[in-house]
Amino acid sequence: MLTRKRVILSAMQKRKICEKKKKNPSFSNVELAQEYKVEKSTVTNILKEKERWFTISVSQENIKKFHGSNHFAKQFSIEDFYYSEGWLGGFKKRYGLRQFKKQSEAASTPSAESIKNDCRALQQLLTPYNSEDIWNGDETGLFWKMEPSRVLACTSISGHKKEKSRVMIFCAANALQKLGVLRRHRFDIDSRYSRYRN
Repeated sequence: MLTRKRVILSAMQKRKICEKKKKNPSFSNVELAQEYKVEKSTVTNILKEKERWFTISVSQENIKKFHGSNHFAKQFSIEDFYYSEGWLGGFKKRYGLRQFKKQSEAASTPSAESIKNDCRALQQLLTPYNSEDIWNGDETGLFWKMEPSRVLACTSISGHKKEKSRVMIFCAANALQKLGVLRRHRFDIDSRYSRYRN
C-alpha cells in the first residue's frame, strides 16, 4: 500500500489559499487541494479559519529574504521548495530566545579622569552658593491605576481601556541632603490606618 507524502503548508501558503478563494469564489476546494497537493478536508479547514490567516503578515525584510531563497531554489532546480518561519519559531523556543524591547541609547561610559575634571569644574561653579541652596531633582510619573499588560490565565481575557490616571512625583534633595516639608496635607483618615514618616 502506497502512503501519500505528508505536505505541510506554511502560514503564507494558507493565506494564499484564502486569498485565491476570496478573489475567485468559483474555485472549488478540490481544485485548490490539487494545486497545493493536499486533501480537500485540509483546504476546507483552512478556509474555516480564514480570518486567522488573513491577519498574518510578514515584514518587507522577511519577504525579501523569502524571495531570495525562492530564487536560489529555482537556480538549483529544487521543485518542492517551500519557505516558512516554522523552523525559526522552534529554534527560538528550544534555546529560550525571546524578543526584548531595547532601552534608549546608553551613553558611553566616561573615563575616571574626565569624571574628576567634571567634579572640579562643578565645585568651582557652585562655590558662591550655600549648601542648602544647591538642589538636584528629577520627576517621574506613577500610573497607579494601570493594570499589567500581560497576565497568566487559562483562557484569553477580553481587553479594556487602559486607565491613565497618574501621579507626578518630584524627588529632590539639597547638598545638605535635607528636604523640609513643602506642604502637609490633612485628611480625615483614621490614624490606625496611616503612618507618616519624615
